Amino acid sequence: MGAIVLLLEDDTPAKPGEETRRPVQICNSGSVVDRFELDIVGDAKDWIRVEPVQMNVFPDHSVGAELIFTPPRSAEIPAGEVPFALRVMSHEDLEGSAVEEATVTVGAFTDFGVKLVPTTRRTRFGARFHAVVDNRGNAPLRAQLYASDADARLRFTFPYKEIEVARGKGAVAPVKVRPAARQWRGPDVTLPFQVLAVHQGEDGDEEHTADGAVVQAAVIPDGTVKFAMAVTAAVLALLALWFFVLKPSAESDASKGAPPAQIPGGQQSSGPPGAGATSGADAVAGTGGVPEGLPLPPPSAGGETGGPSAGTDGTRGEKDPAGSQNEAGAPAGQDSGRPDGQGSGQDDGGRAFDRRIQAEVAASADFDTKARYTVPDGSALLISDVIFENVAGDTGVVQIQRGDEILRQLALETFRDYETRYGEPMRFGPGEDVVLAVRCDVPGGQSITASDAAVCTPGAYFSGRLVPAGE
Repeated sequence: MGAIVLLLEDDTPAKPGEETRRPVQICNSGSVVDRFELDIVGDAKDWIRVEPVQMNVFPDHSVGAELIFTPPRSAEIPAGEVPFALRVMSHEDLEGSAVEEATVTVGAFTDFGVKLVPTTRRTRFGARFHAVVDNRGNAPLRAQLYASDADARLRFTFPYKEIEVARGKGAVAPVKVRPAARQWRGPDVTLPFQVLAVHQGEDGDEEHTADGAVVQAAVIPDGTVKFAMAVTAAVLALLALWFFVLKPSAESDASKGAPPAQIPGGQQSSGPPGAGATSGADAVAGTGGVPEGLPLPPPSAGGETGGPSAGTDGTRGEKDPAGSQNEAGAPAGQDSGRPDGQGSGQDDGGRAFDRRIQAEVAASADFDTKARYTVPDGSALLISDVIFENVAGDTGVVQIQRGDEILRQLALETFRDYETRYGEPMRFGPGEDVVLAVRCDVPGGQSITASDAAVCTPGAYFSGRLVPAGE
């Protein structure tokens, strides 16, 4: 015989952050006075204790004790039933020791908050924010999202107005904000607003707010207006210069007349037009020349008309016996760009190369490698430019690796499109992998509890040259 434990049933929940007591009876079924030691067994022993921890009990008698529950106000202990065991050790009869298993109901408590990421954006037509709801309670949280501004100058759009957040977790909900009216010109205007997260509990509604602001910029910036005015003024000045200065001067020069006309045979007409030109025209007409009223042909090198034409080297009707030449003086058919006559050959520095890789990785605490490019055998890849892409607005970390070696690391939430250039290109040898490794914390624009298929989709575009492996 030994100890008998009588644990009274009690459905009273143990409230987190408070103390709850439950009575228990310890009976001695032996024939001698026994000393019992009491303690708690199980995962809940850190916040469950028994008083007293030891007692002396006469045969066929019982002594009362108390179980004291003090669950912490933390999301680590979920609301609901938690198992534990009360162990009673006998000093007189070890085989008579007893372990009584039981459960205690931990009450639920609500503790949450909301914040905006980012808190301020500058825009002309509309901006996108993210409302982050953190559930610090020990039970799932369901919250409704609302937004408002005091002057009713903004319009708000929620893809979904209610979100559910697991205990100890956070959820992200996108919020689109756009001004009700456009501002065509003028300085920037700051429009504050608030996002509310409301939870409907048994004790009433509980709400929390997050402050944000939209800085509305003018559709037509002042710099654009000033530039357009400067261009207009420059065009007007040029037009004025042409009509009032250059055009009258050109017309005045034209009105002074052309120089005296040359007549075949070396004669020159003088006097007013038509006075001496008659004899020259008659002379030409008499030799079967140009009819009257048409311009006269220029004299030939020997004073004759109709003779052989002059060659390109100044001789008349003779060709270069060595053949034609190009403008640089080299023989025809030979490239003058290089003195060795080989022409412009292919560049020996390899060929230009570019490639884009993209990962699709689910939310995880580890780096998942979902995208890579392998350098072909016999070649080496020199990367000089890399553009990192985060179109969806994911949060986490992205790495560029050479196999398992980390070359560059960036936080996804710090950029949407980021370009970097290297003075000394990154070199990847034959068969080496260009790896895009991703640790996905929160997929962009999605709650991590809203869909199991949500993934992060960052990408990288890199360019450089693919050269022979020996260079």
